[in-house]
Amino acid sequence: MPQTTIYSAPPRSPLVPIPAVATRDVARLFGRSAALAGVSLEVERGRMVAFLGPNGAGKTTLLRILATSLRPTFGTAHVDGIDVAERPELVRPRVAYLSHATGLYDELTAAENLRFAATMLRRSNPADAATHALAEVGLEADGARRVRGFSAGMRRRLALGRLLLGAPSLVLLDEPHAALDAEGAALVDRLLDQWRDGGTTVLVATHQADRITRLADGWARLDAGVVVELGGAGVTLPAAAPAPIPEPATATAER
Repeated sequence: MPQTTIYSAPPRSPLVPIPAVATRDVARLFGRSAALAGVSLEVERGRMVAFLGPNGAGKTTLLRILATSLRPTFGTAHVDGIDVAERPELVRPRVAYLSHATGLYDELTAAENLRFAATMLRRSNPADAATHALAEVGLEADGARRVRGFSAGMRRRLALGRLLLGAPSLVLLDEPHAALDAEGAALVDRLLDQWRDGGTTVLVATHQADRITRLADGWARLDAGVVVELGGAGVTLPAAAPAPIPEPATATAER
């Protein structure tokens, strides 16, 4: 059933780990339309969770909010305990985000794109980091080519290589298998396992439920901007605040 409950998070015990992602009644309006209409969930650290649902379900909007590229209209979202709207500058270094738009520079070569990204991430040796990332995504022979001549699949691979340059605690992927051939899709699957095995939390928005649910620990199905179903491990609804303990009735002394 769609989520309608307004959750109030109780104080968290020091013994309970802070979730990698926590949202409370997150809504996002575009004009009078709600892309998200109140999403509340928690994702454990080191888990791979798939956001499933049809186009327009709100999956991309939720990823954009967690990546700090979009502010929620209502509700709150936290990454590693940090509010994404109040302290985006602290969240961004922790997050690697691959959207539909790859954000590559067409007039630069593949290697130059990655060297620039490695420099911005303050890697100690940007050239070596770029060379290694190109090899990881199977583009070592294309490093000297300008990106404007790349196919959609090659652009996708290069954008994945850019994600490998950082050390994020959270990776957000929007339709990562899009535009890739079988070899490229297998590369994505390998990288997903690699991130998860290394303790990185991974959230994947996709409509390819059959493929991703074989890899993911858990999944959340969205429709019309709300969570309609959860499954697997690592993703849960937030615990509701405990009901207040009623005060004992005052005893009346016998006269």
